[in-house]
Amino acid sequence: MTVATLALLERWQAYSERGIPLHMAQHMMSLTLRIVGQALFSLDLSQETSTIGSAVTTLLELLGDYVFRPFPPLSVPTPRNRRIQRTIHVLDQLVYRMIAERRTRQTEGRDLLSMLLLAQDEETGQGMNDRQVRDEVVTLLLAGHETTANTLTWTWYLLSQSPEIERRLHAELNKVLGDRVPSVADLPELKYTRMVIEEALRLYPPAPVLSRKAIAADELQGYPIAANSMILISPYAVHRHPALWEEPERFDPERFTPERAATRPAYAYFPFGGGPRVCMGNHFAMMEAQLILSTVAQRYQLRLIPGHPVEPQMVVTLRPRYGLPMTIHATERAGRQQ
Repeated sequence: MTVATLALLERWQAYSERGIPLHMAQHMMSLTLRIVGQALFSLDLSQETSTIGSAVTTLLELLGDYVFRPFPPLSVPTPRNRRIQRTIHVLDQLVYRMIAERRTRQTEGRDLLSMLLLAQDEETGQGMNDRQVRDEVVTLLLAGHETTANTLTWTWYLLSQSPEIERRLHAELNKVLGDRVPSVADLPELKYTRMVIEEALRLYPPAPVLSRKAIAADELQGYPIAANSMILISPYAVHRHPALWEEPERFDPERFTPERAATRPAYAYFPFGGGPRVCMGNHFAMMEAQLILSTVAQRYQLRLIPGHPVEPQMVVTLRPRYGLPMTIHATERAGRQQ
């Protein structure tokens, strides 16, 4: 994770020297895609960034529209549905190629793709077919880079608007790391760094609306819920509810000190969902976000282009509607090293 981040920072140096703004959402997408490709599939997907990024953006926008207007069904060839199918085909071509190449090599690697190909049903001994592996890979590929990239993008925006919080973040990085590149072993000591990410996840949860299906008739505080009803739950709304959060619109990482977190109801905060369907990649995502944030913040401060509009766009995930162009500036410590 840090190797990929350092490689990105090398490319940023020219932008910094020339004062050229970076489109931060795009850079974070490219970085997290490279990381998830290496970590889960032992593949360098950096050459596929534009293809995957464009497909993911289109697919999420179209599926977001479909969630709220699920008619006609996807099987009906309307213009929207044809675009969805074309976009899925683009992703399928990439994923099925990955699967075919790995099956041909027949290597017993230790990455997730190898484990999926080697997995067998305990009762029948049957392995997964290509379609089943494809479903798992697409889910992990989309969830493993899109959500973390959005979290980091919003974190850079919030820090750029909060100089005192940014100063405290840099103070912790200087104290814990000095000039060292962060490692997983450092994460327990980077407490404030984690709190910054947790607060960014509160204000801008990567999945702003979650859905659950009622498997049987139920009742919730006097409201009847019919069996098979689809229930929508919004972390975005709950995370900003004044009954649960004091000054809910304010960016305040101190909300996540152990003492304050212990006083909150369990589901006042659920950026990764909850219950048996909680996001299985939550620990990976938090580790990734902490390592990227600390590696970048050691070297650079990011500043939003003055006057640029910032507005959340709720599709399946939560993105900045107009992107997030930012200029990058060497931190005081990094400047001394140069």
